[in-house]
Amino acid sequence: MTNRLLYLPLFVGMALTAQTGKSAKPAEAPAEKVAEAPVSEPPAQDVAVIKITPYKPTIQRDPFATPRDDRPADALDLIDDISVKGMIRKDGKNFAIVSDSRGNVRWLPAGHRFKDGEISSITDKAVTFRQWDVNTTNRSVFRTITKTFKREEGKR
Repeated sequence: MTNRLLYLPLFVGMALTAQTGKSAKPAEAPAEKVAEAPVSEPPAQDVAVIKITPYKPTIQRDPFATPRDDRPADALDLIDDISVKGMIRKDGKNFAIVSDSRGNVRWLPAGHRFKDGEISSITDKAVTFRQWDVNTTNRSVFRTITKTFKREEGKR
């Protein structure tokens, strides 16, 4: 029985070597012959590895601001605060010269939007606005406002 126990590790080692398909190398093998390394395959990506990904936000706005605050300052003007000074024609397009409540004078084309309306047409004598209610999104109900140009002081 003791003889069998001595040979048991030898038989297990030979069985494992036979399963892998490689021949058993003697323990006395010189180190020079073992110098060749087998060509290894690239390691497969392990899905269990956690990679650190830095957070890079791309939206550069305040998430707590209302959409109306994001509009430009000239879009917050009311039609009632606008005074019409005149009209100029540039490259075949009419521009209204208007002054706002802050004293800024600008050239605005037809279709320019305000907080409560837009410029619908510009003629030689007046500018026509479409004005709707500020508290609604219904743009089909509007009233038409026509503002004539202010008479210049030098003309009579």
